[in-house]
Amino acid sequence: MPTTHSSDTTAPTPRRTPEAYLRAEISAFPLVGEEAFRRSLIELDPKIKVDSVTPQGTPTYQLWRSCETLLAPHTGWSLDRLIAARDRAWFDSEHPDKPVPLHRYLKRLARAHLVARAGVTEIEQSTELAAWDAAAHYHWLTITLPEDILLTALGVEPAPVRVDIDPPLLVRRLLDDGVAEIHQHIGAGMNFPLLWVSALAAIANSYIQEDQLASPNAPFDNGKNLIRWLLAAAIARCALAEHLIRGEDDFKAFLAEQFLAGRRHPAPCQCSACLTFDDSRLTWSERQKDILRKTLKALAMGDAELLPDIELLRDLYADIHPTALTFGDKPIKSVEDAFQRCDPIAVRLNLHGENVGERWLMRQGLAYLNAGSDGYDQYFARIFWQTIRIRCQYYRAVVQRPLTGGLQWFIRFYARLSDLRNPINPILLEMAYHVAGTGHRIRAIEFRNSIASTAIKIGEEVLGHLKSWRRVLEHRNLSATDPEMGIVFHFVKDRDDNKNWERGIPAAFWANTYAEPHKADADNSDDDGRYVSYYVKNSAKACALAELIEAVPSCLWVIRGLDVATDELGIPTWVLAPLFRHVLDTAATASAMPNKGSYQHHPPPLRVTAHVGEDFRHLLEGLRRIYEQVHYILGNTPGRLGHAVALGVDPPTWAESAGSILMPAEERLWDLVWEWRMYTHYRIKPGFAASAPAGRIETVINQIHALSELVYKTPRYTVEQLAEAHHLLHRFLVPPFTPAPAVEGHFDTFRHWADNIRTWSDHEGRQVHAPDQVSNILQAYLDKEACFQRGQSLIDIPIRGDEIAALQAIQFALRSGIAQSGIVVEVNPSSNLLIGDLLDLRNHPILRLRPPVPEPDAPPPVAIAVGSDDPLTFSTQLLREYTLLHQAACAAGYPEKAVYEWLESIRHTSMDSRFTRAWRPNALKKVNDLIEDLSEYLQLPD
Repeated sequence: MPTTHSSDTTAPTPRRTPEAYLRAEISAFPLVGEEAFRRSLIELDPKIKVDSVTPQGTPTYQLWRSCETLLAPHTGWSLDRLIAARDRAWFDSEHPDKPVPLHRYLKRLARAHLVARAGVTEIEQSTELAAWDAAAHYHWLTITLPEDILLTALGVEPAPVRVDIDPPLLVRRLLDDGVAEIHQHIGAGMNFPLLWVSALAAIANSYIQEDQLASPNAPFDNGKNLIRWLLAAAIARCALAEHLIRGEDDFKAFLAEQFLAGRRHPAPCQCSACLTFDDSRLTWSERQKDILRKTLKALAMGDAELLPDIELLRDLYADIHPTALTFGDKPIKSVEDAFQRCDPIAVRLNLHGENVGERWLMRQGLAYLNAGSDGYDQYFARIFWQTIRIRCQYYRAVVQRPLTGGLQWFIRFYARLSDLRNPINPILLEMAYHVAGTGHRIRAIEFRNSIASTAIKIGEEVLGHLKSWRRVLEHRNLSATDPEMGIVFHFVKDRDDNKNWERGIPAAFWANTYAEPHKADADNSDDDGRYVSYYVKNSAKACALAELIEAVPSCLWVIRGLDVATDELGIPTWVLAPLFRHVLDTAATASAMPNKGSYQHHPPPLRVTAHVGEDFRHLLEGLRRIYEQVHYILGNTPGRLGHAVALGVDPPTWAESAGSILMPAEERLWDLVWEWRMYTHYRIKPGFAASAPAGRIETVINQIHALSELVYKTPRYTVEQLAEAHHLLHRFLVPPFTPAPAVEGHFDTFRHWADNIRTWSDHEGRQVHAPDQVSNILQAYLDKEACFQRGQSLIDIPIRGDEIAALQAIQFALRSGIAQSGIVVEVNPSSNLLIGDLLDLRNHPILRLRPPVPEPDAPPPVAIAVGSDDPLTFSTQLLREYTLLHQAACAAGYPEKAVYEWLESIRHTSMDSRFTRAWRPNALKKVNDLIEDLSEYLQLPD
C-alpha cells in the first residue's frame, strides 16, 4: 500500500484491530452495552469494587467485567491498554474519586470529538491527534452509536443538526459539476433517524410479530425480545415527554399522582393532535395503569421477564400514539411528514423538521438532568437512559458491526430492517435521494431493488417509485437540469429456501442448500438437481420482468439495469447466465420500439452490473468469479462491476493475513482449472491472458488431477476436458447451444441441454472438445449426490510463495483486461471497509486499482465510480464516501492536489458510466407519461 509518500507525517495502516475502533467501543459501552442495560446504569463510579455491601460488585464493576470479557480475548490489546482507554473515557481525571453521572459523561464524550457550536459543528481538532486520526476516531464512534445523540449532547442551542466533515471545495465541486449515485440499495436508502420514526409507528401494528427481529447475534437474546423492548421504550419516551412538557419536578411522583393513582388534572395542551398520555382525553383503566407500571418496572430493572406480553404492550402504545394506525388510509407523503407523523412526541407538540421528536426528547431530558445543582432525578435518569439504550441497541442491530468480514455477516444486519420500514415505504425514493445528497441536489441516482415474482407486482412497484419521484421533481428548485433517476433490478443470491444460513443454523457441508442435487428434506422430485429450485424461482422473476418490459417498452426509461446481489458465494455465475440473457434479449427488442404519444424516442437499452469479487474464501476464487461475470454475463458490453474488491487486494498482504485457507474441494478445482485457462489462453477473452510464473503450470496440473480424482473418481479427466466443462457450464443453457435462453423447466431442462452438447455443432461444423467426457462431467456435477458430497470435502490450502506469485500474475492480467475493456468498478468505501474487514480505509483496494499518483510497473488503472451501497447499514451517504476517500488518500501520503484531481476523475467516471438517462425536454412531463403508461397496463387510474 502507498503509505510512504510522506514518511514524516504518514502513520502506518493497522493490520490488527484499529485503535480508534476499540476506543469508540469502550467509550460507547456505558450507553450501548447490554450489561449497562441490565444494571440500569445511571453513573460511572471509579471505585470499582466488590465487598460485603456489594457482593456482586457495583454496576460499574459489572460493566467493566462485561467490557473486558468482550474485548480482551480478541483484540490483541494488553489489559493495561484497555484499562487506560476505559479510565480516559469513563471517568473524570480532575475528580478521580467522584462518580460521573451519564448526562455529564455523554456531554464530555461529545465535546471530546465535536466542537460545541450551534447549527453546524465540526470535528474537534487537538494537538494529540492528526486530522486523519481525529476523523477516524469520530467515524468509528458513529458506527458504534447514533450520531444524533452526540450532536444533542453538546449542550448548545440550537443543537447542531450535522457535522461539517466534508471538505468544502470537494463538496462544492461535486455538486456544481454534477455527481451521480450509481450504487444504492433502496431498502437501506435512509438514515437511522428515519428508520427509527418508522419503527415507532410500525410497532403499534399487529403485522409486526414478536420475533420480527430474531436473528443471530442481535441484541436482547438474539433479537427475540427486541420488539417488546422497542415497545417498552416507545411507551416510556411518551411518559418522559409528558413529564417534561408539564414541567414537573419529580418523575416518579408525576406518574403516581397523574396516571397511576387515577386522579384527573387539566392538561396544558388542548390541541386536537394532543398525545393521548394527556389524561384530559383518556381515562386510564386499571388494566392500562397496570401495563404502564409493569413496563416501567421492567425498564428500571432491565429485566425482560417483567415485561408484559406483546399484545398488552401494543394495545397500550396504540392508545397513546395518535397516528400509528392511520398510515394505511393516509400514507406518508414526504420526509418531513414522516418525522412529524410517525413520532408521537412530534405529534404531541406539532413539531416540524427532521428528527424533531427525538432531538426534543434528548435536549429536554438532558437539560432536566443537568438542572439540579445538588442532584438529579434518579428515577427519571434510569428510565431515560434505558430508553436511550434500547434505541442504541436497535441502531447496532441494523448498522453493521465491524471486524467480521463477508456477506453472510452483512445479510443479518440488512435483514433486520424488515417490516419496520413499512410506514415509510411510500417515500423510499424521496428518502434515498434526500439522504444521498444530505439535502443537496445531486445529478443522478440509481436505486437497486429486488425483482418481484409477477409482472403486475413489478409494475406496481415501479409505478409507486415513479409517483415518489414525481414528488421529488415537483419540489425541486428551478434548475437547468432535472435530476435523473433509474432503477436497477437485481436477482438475489441466497443459499436455501428456509434461510438456515441467515438464521445461523447451517447444516454441515452445504447440505440442504440449493447446491445439493438431492436434498433429504425435499418436498418433491421437482427440486432435484443442483440449483434447480433456485433457478425455477428466479426464472419466474426473469420472465416477469421481461413480460413487463415487453408490454410497456417505455418503462426502460426508468428500469435501467440488471444486477445480481447479496450472498455472492451462495450461487455460481452459470445459474444466472440464461436469466440475464433472457431479460437482456427482451429489452433489446423492446428498446427498438418507439414510445407512444409525444415522446417518440426509442427507449434506451438495458445495462448490466453485478456484485462480484466482494466475498471470497481464497483470493483466486474472488478473481475467478469476476472473470466469469465479465466473460459470460457482460460479454462484449462494457458494463460495471460492483465492489470487485479482489481486483485491488494486495496478494502478499492478503496472504500474510490469511495464512491457510479451508475451502470445498470442487471450488478449489474450478479455481485451478480457470487459472490454467488463463495461462494457456483456453477459451479466454482477448486481452485477459496471464503469464504463468516459472513452474506454476505443472503445479496446477498436478493439483487439478488430484482434485479431479477426489471429486469425480473415475475416469480421471484431463485438464482440457475440465476446462471445456468449466467453459460450457456457463454456456450450455444459452444460444448457440439452445435456440433461446433456457428460462423454463426443471432439472430435465438442465439434463437435456447438458446431454445435447454430445452432438452439438454450429453452422460451420465446430464442435465441443471431447463432448462425451464434458457431458459426463456436467451431468455428474449437476445430478450426482455422491459427487456433490465429495466436492464439499474441505481441503487446506497453505498460501506459499508460488501461490502469491500466481495471484499477482492472474490479478495483473485480469485488471489489464478490465481496464482495456472499459469496464467500470463500483467502489463503496464504507461497505468495503466493513464487509471486507479492511480495518482502515488506507488499506482500501482503490488505492491500488487507481492510485492518485501512477505507480511504475503497475497494471493499467481501472476506471472507478463511487456509490454508497446501503447508507443505513454502513452509516454513510454518497458525499461522505467521497470524503472518506479524500481522507484515506491524504493520510496515505498522496499530495492534496493529486487527490483532488483523482477524485475529480472518479466523479467524472461516475457520471459517464451512469445508467440513467435525462428525460428531455421535460422530466416532469416524462414521469407523468410513464405513470400513464404503467397505469394503463395495470388498469389503474393514473
